[in-house]
Amino acid sequence: MDLIGGGAKTYYEFLKFLGDEKDMGSPFQINYPSIPPFDFTPLNPTPRNCADNDLESRCTCIDCPSVCTALPYEPPQVNGSTCQVGIMSCLSFILIVAYSLSAVAFISGYVLQVFIRKRREKRHERVALSFDTASILSPMSHTRGLVGAVSLPQGDANDSLGAHSTESRRLGRGAFQDPVEASQPRQYRLNTILRRVFYRLGLAAASSPFLTFSLVLAIMSLLNLGWRKFDIETDPVRLWVAPDSESKLQKEYFDEHFGPFYRPQQIFVTSFSYPPITLDPIANTDIRISSQDPVLSYDHLQYWMDVESDIRALRSFPNGYSLTDVCFKPAGPQGACVVQSIGAWFGNDLSDYDEESWEDRLVQCANSPVDCLPDFQQPLGPQNVLGGVPENAPEWNSYLDAKALVVTYVVSNSLDEVELAKAIEWEQALRAYLVDLSERIPSEAGMNIAFSTGVSLEEEISKSTNTDVRIVILSYLAMFFYVSLTLGNGSAATEEEGILESLSSWARNFPKLFQRSSLTSSSISIDSRTTPHILPRLPRYLFVGSKFTLGLVGIGLVVLSVSSSVGFFSLVGIKTTLIIAEVIPFLVLAVGVDNVFILVHELDRQNLLHGPNASAVAPGIGSPIPRRSPFESHDDSVDTASVPLYLSAEERVARTLAKMGPSILLSSVTETVAFGLGALVPMPAVRNFALYAAGSVLLNALLQVTVFVSALAVDLKRTEVINHHYTRQFRN
Repeated sequence: MDLIGGGAKTYYEFLKFLGDEKDMGSPFQINYPSIPPFDFTPLNPTPRNCADNDLESRCTCIDCPSVCTALPYEPPQVNGSTCQVGIMSCLSFILIVAYSLSAVAFISGYVLQVFIRKRREKRHERVALSFDTASILSPMSHTRGLVGAVSLPQGDANDSLGAHSTESRRLGRGAFQDPVEASQPRQYRLNTILRRVFYRLGLAAASSPFLTFSLVLAIMSLLNLGWRKFDIETDPVRLWVAPDSESKLQKEYFDEHFGPFYRPQQIFVTSFSYPPITLDPIANTDIRISSQDPVLSYDHLQYWMDVESDIRALRSFPNGYSLTDVCFKPAGPQGACVVQSIGAWFGNDLSDYDEESWEDRLVQCANSPVDCLPDFQQPLGPQNVLGGVPENAPEWNSYLDAKALVVTYVVSNSLDEVELAKAIEWEQALRAYLVDLSERIPSEAGMNIAFSTGVSLEEEISKSTNTDVRIVILSYLAMFFYVSLTLGNGSAATEEEGILESLSSWARNFPKLFQRSSLTSSSISIDSRTTPHILPRLPRYLFVGSKFTLGLVGIGLVVLSVSSSVGFFSLVGIKTTLIIAEVIPFLVLAVGVDNVFILVHELDRQNLLHGPNASAVAPGIGSPIPRRSPFESHDDSVDTASVPLYLSAEERVARTLAKMGPSILLSSVTETVAFGLGALVPMPAVRNFALYAAGSVLLNALLQVTVFVSALAVDLKRTEVINHHYTRQFRN
């Protein structure tokens, strides 16, 4: 009735609305009597039922459900009998029983293993006790035991090549025994195989570091070629809705046959509210209370009319599209755009109204929208252009107390990429204009605006992502400095004083520079730490053993793994999401840095046992063991019992990877499989994230056991050469 009856509530009001002379109505005045004439016979036909048997008055079942009799309800039939075990289904019962049996089997196996282990330990104790008794009773046996002591473990029992002297004697003199097997007191077949593989891999990477760099980086470069097809998915529907979702398929069918839904651009205008100010009793200032005042006033309307005029004249860059080029036109290409605004009630021009007549016009149009048609000739209800209208106020002026203006520009949507690009370009121009307006309008007109355009969501997501890039870069820089400074705090840092000690020593000796004796004395101090210097003499390990380059390599491999994963999946057509760009760098950084510390710390332990500064006398033995020269080739055919304590840099790096490689492999495979299972989720955002994360973790692990191992070998040789040169200079 608001549309065709002018808001009539009774039949008399309806007839009066129809009879009033107006442009869009009766061409002349028709006055209907309030009471019927004397000879008036009202029409009083017999009402018919919509389901009447008379076919001339019978309605269809879509309009009259009683025409089509509803079928009787029948419960769904299940093929065969339902399997039940008490109140549970058979499937639930089977799963509970299987889980219970598995738990009982696991607990029983663990208890049995502990029991067998304790029995073996008791048996070994009895054998050792009998051996000690025999040694006491037989001096010759005791002598043999001392002779065989040469084959006892040298250094660390878990790492020495002589840990299995019994096995060496069983294999015979000159038989080959893998040095990695000899360092593990208890062997598992799978672990032994993995240690052998990683030992050979580490030895090859450490022996030919630059060849490893070239081959691996060439493969990574090929994977990064996929960046040419790099694309970011920002459509929320394609991100969070599965491709085979029924709702998505129905929407695509509707869009294909009837066209996609419109792209609305909405602006919400409110009066400017000042923040509350606390009363100062001394200055006796006023209190400005923050409250939402009515937005409608003559000045506000006049200012907003000018804003809408600017929007209609707005041109996009670079093609110069305007609102008429992209808006929805119900009457065809030559028609008017659909713009739902309060300005349409005034003909988009307030010059015909003054400060006293605009209120009557607004109330009239709000109560009878059909009398104030906009350019596109469709009535605008007050609920579409006004917000926050009081409900308990008198009807004649309730619309004047509205708290907000709602302006909607309807832009056509299309599946055609060219037409869609036009709309997006104009929306970007509108958004830029509204952003600038939101900064000016509070001071110019005392109003606030909030808006939403078709590209607002994508623009805000891209804006936040560009900001997050700085956070990612800062995180990588912080981790680089942390890794570089921490990796060098191994054995090299314990050889001399630290940074704080050097600075404190410099502070104590610095005043000596200004003493007369220090200026005229020609004596040379033997201890350089007590000699005054203008600048502090920092510890040597800060420059030699801090491993800045090694830390940079570790961080660079993390970046390279993420980049290669993105390149590979972009090449196969999987789009990148913004979640990938924000989360995966942190994830792979944490995993990659962890493995870097594991490898470097294990290499420090190998250097303590088998490096140049390791002890040349085996514990428990009176005679020294000759060291092997670092330039001497390693012969695997030598008996493990006679291997020297010193090992080459390549051998130490290979042993490091052999010991830590299985752990790195296990963690990397577990993480890769876990993320790979996440790829089974049909949601595109989760699936793409899981694929990219799995690829990044896997590539990072491969780079660490190849490229980083080669970098370890190069850095180890560099450190030992510098230390050797420094030692020779100090001795000279």
